[in-house]
Amino acid sequence: MIKEFRLTHETARTTAIKVINQLPVDSEHPLRIVIDEEKRSNAQNRMMWAVLNDIAKQVEWNGEKLTAEEWKHLITANLHGQKCVKGIQGGLVFMGQSTRKMNKKEFADVVTCAEQFGAENGVIFSSDAQEAIRLAEQYKDQLSKVA
Repeated sequence: MIKEFRLTHETARTTAIKVINQLPVDSEHPLRIVIDEEKRSNAQNRMMWAVLNDIAKQVEWNGEKLTAEEWKHLITANLHGQKCVKGIQGGLVFMGQSTRKMNKKEFADVVTCAEQFGAENGVIFSSDAQEAIRLAEQYKDQLSKVA
């Protein structure tokens, strides 16, 4: 059985505490309690792809066009350390981080990095991409007020 609580109000906090207080303590078969920031939303995901698609359509990288998926790998590798390995049949492969497991802040960082790269390379962003950029900046501003 998995219980998940979203701490959006005091009642949710109180309920979570009540459930935790009722859990058995067992040193041989302990339960695990994990507190984590919510993962990226589907809306954030759609917005990231809007930014990446604009870059893919407009930017040539080292003489070739990359797909939006390839841009995602390149940008996440840039954000999390550029680990590069030799490909199975030659060439080089950049090891980016999966965006599926990113929390909302990490995801906002991907959009911000993509936007900065696009701006430096003359990308004209679509209205969907501009909305993604605005929301990523807004989210990061909200986090800075909390920290």
